[in-house]
Amino acid sequence: MRTTRRRLLLTGASAIGAFAIPAIGRAAKVIKLTISHGAPSYAKMLADLGQKFSGKHPETQVDFVANGDNWDPLLQKTFRGALVGDLPDATWQSLTYAQLLARRGISQPLDEFSGGAEKLATMGLSRPLIDATLVDGKNYSLPFGTTIPVVFYNMNVLKQAGFSSTELPKSWDEIVEIGKKVAALGGNVNGGYIEYTSTNAWMFQNILGTLGGRMMNPELTDIAFDGPDGLQTLEILYKFGQTSNFDMTLDQARQAFNSGITGVHIRTASGISSVTKAASGQFELQVGQLPVPNPNGRLVGAGHGFFMFAKDLERQNRVWDFISFASGTDGQTILAKHTGYLPINMITLNDPKFLEQYFAANPHHRSVVERLPITGDQFSFPTDNTVKIADRMADEVRKVVTQRSEPKRALAEIAEQIRRLL
Repeated sequence: MRTTRRRLLLTGASAIGAFAIPAIGRAAKVIKLTISHGAPSYAKMLADLGQKFSGKHPETQVDFVANGDNWDPLLQKTFRGALVGDLPDATWQSLTYAQLLARRGISQPLDEFSGGAEKLATMGLSRPLIDATLVDGKNYSLPFGTTIPVVFYNMNVLKQAGFSSTELPKSWDEIVEIGKKVAALGGNVNGGYIEYTSTNAWMFQNILGTLGGRMMNPELTDIAFDGPDGLQTLEILYKFGQTSNFDMTLDQARQAFNSGITGVHIRTASGISSVTKAASGQFELQVGQLPVPNPNGRLVGAGHGFFMFAKDLERQNRVWDFISFASGTDGQTILAKHTGYLPINMITLNDPKFLEQYFAANPHHRSVVERLPITGDQFSFPTDNTVKIADRMADEVRKVVTQRSEPKRALAEIAEQIRRLL
């Protein structure tokens, strides 16, 4: 039976888990769905997700196929599959590619199932994350999880540098101040490191977002950060760069923090599980929030979700059953159990039983979860030169962080290069 928006709205469902469509009236035959992904390291999580889903929906089996080891290779294989008519029923992909997949006619709109953006908001998904799934006002993905930048602190090193407060730093000035004190310890100790080379200028986007800035104007015809917000973003990066005694690669910096010789490290929250394991028995770890100076500031998540490719009505119904399960309480619990990603269903996150289990397994996520209501998703430039733009931005930001370029000069250079590539 075809699910329509009208039918969904009449259900009066109070949680996203209630989106699942009863099997009444459907063919009794078992259908196997194929869902592509680019995360082979999460094969155990996906297997658990598929098994639990099929336990509740025995008429549908799910086969997960790894088409790459990251979002980008997965996207390229999806494009090739679309050209030869060989697409899976759905894919687990980064939300930043919603525009590309929709405009190429690969992903199918979900409004007849989801009820649209307004309905999704009442079902527990944060509005900023929902907005990341919209293309021309239509919903093209159901978010599954996200991650945001956080500040990792080695409290042993901070205390050696004289830090005695019972509260973690809350402002950039406070973070930079303690970072400089740690750097002053000398030897092989490093004050701080920020992962400024993150894909798609993600860290730059986050700091800009917390200041209330945006990457482009609403019409997507020109950049919008070549003013005070963009300059302040680079000034923050410039000041934080003064906490570093060494210019390291991302892998070297992560290893240094995990080894206990860096005081402050700013990176994605998805690394909390691995960093916690590395710190265990070696140093006291605390995880703090990235400062949000502007009352209207937003964080930029690295969200991901499920996109529907199937065009057959029956297979679409089955795909919707699965992706609504994944975004419901059961699916979110499985995600939290196996990965460092943050669940995105606010109703689930307000469930005391879920939170008790979640924080027991992820004690450092407590302050991170508080940020989800102001978390959207990362921006991608509307051009085939997106990767080139991100690379150019990373080059200029590196010069700022390593004190080889002044913020004002770097901003002018970034603006000129991006406009040329756009």
